[in-house]
Amino acid sequence: MIISIVQVLMLLGAIQGFIFSGFAFFAKKYKSRSNFFLGMLILTFSYNIVQNFLVVSDWISSDAYFRFFYIPFTSVFLVLFYLYVRSFLYPKNKPQKVHYLLFLPFLIVFIESFLEKLGYANHIFTQEHTVYFNNFRLIQEIFNVVYSFVLIIFSYKLIFNYEKEQLSKKHRKLIIQLKWLKTITFILFCLCLYWILPLTYEFQYKLDLSTKYFYVLWIGLAVTIYALGYIGLYQFGIVQEQKSIQKFSAGRPVSAVSDINHSKSEQILKFEEFVKIEKNYLDSNLSLESVADSLGLNKTYLSRIINAELNKSFTDYVNELRVEEAKIYLENPDFQKYTLVSIGLEAGFNSKSTFNSTFKRLTGQTPSEYKSGLYEKCPVPRETRHSAEV
Repeated sequence: MIISIVQVLMLLGAIQGFIFSGFAFFAKKYKSRSNFFLGMLILTFSYNIVQNFLVVSDWISSDAYFRFFYIPFTSVFLVLFYLYVRSFLYPKNKPQKVHYLLFLPFLIVFIESFLEKLGYANHIFTQEHTVYFNNFRLIQEIFNVVYSFVLIIFSYKLIFNYEKEQLSKKHRKLIIQLKWLKTITFILFCLCLYWILPLTYEFQYKLDLSTKYFYVLWIGLAVTIYALGYIGLYQFGIVQEQKSIQKFSAGRPVSAVSDINHSKSEQILKFEEFVKIEKNYLDSNLSLESVADSLGLNKTYLSRIINAELNKSFTDYVNELRVEEAKIYLENPDFQKYTLVSIGLEAGFNSKSTFNSTFKRLTGQTPSEYKSGLYEKCPVPRETRHSAEV
């Protein structure tokens, strides 16, 4: 009974994978290089689960499986994931020729698998050759584990370097949240680590034990399919919304600031010009220390004159500007269907939770309550409800 439930979960995971890959390939909204690799990754995950489902559910024999259905996709999983990470972080950078060499191990084992099927179909190979092919597959799987670990390290290095680049930028750029991507990378690392256990039993020809432990791996793949499909496509949508909002923000003329007057000290006037007029408050990495360095002032001194002349702390001053910026986006009909995450990030907040808590503290409402109130009081005419170009 337990096994049958696990088999159902495997099949459901594969089905949702085929659906997600369909969205990644054919939905115009998600058309991109990164989503192509994402779709291919989910598709190969799903097919691999279906392959194993056919065997463990006794729909086909193990011999028939390897002779007719088996495709060695395990050697390509992490290649596709690495290319997905690279394309997601650097969408303008096309894969170079050297990146396609990463598919070489898959190409080799695919050719071997094809020749094996061809040999059995033409009665060139017999049952006696089965041991040779089984040993080849075990060696192949051991290589796949090592190869996968290497590609996971490469993927994490890409993420680490991207975050480092974001922090080192002096000027504001598109901020992409990467915690979810690091989590998925860690999950894949754990699955690869676990992969060693069933392979050990398989190498010892303890097939019943290896199958038992492979179930955990297949369910792990099913969960990863959901995480990659739902979260990956969701995060892609957020990035596209951020780009649209950023384009709108960049096109808005900088209006004169009414509360800047000559009664303030020269340092405060420079501070307000840097933070407010130049819109540096939109940078989520902005800090008192970075502003003081830019203005050539001592951090403690700058904090003191902000409190004395503006009657508020640096943090409160910046957050008030960010909340006002967020209100502009929330009130814009073009962004009515946009996520609060993308609006908060583009207003200068570094997370949805910070955006929610700060917005509520300063306005008495959460961003969603504020947005709902806007359209309840003044519904937007149907003809103006259109999405901004992405």
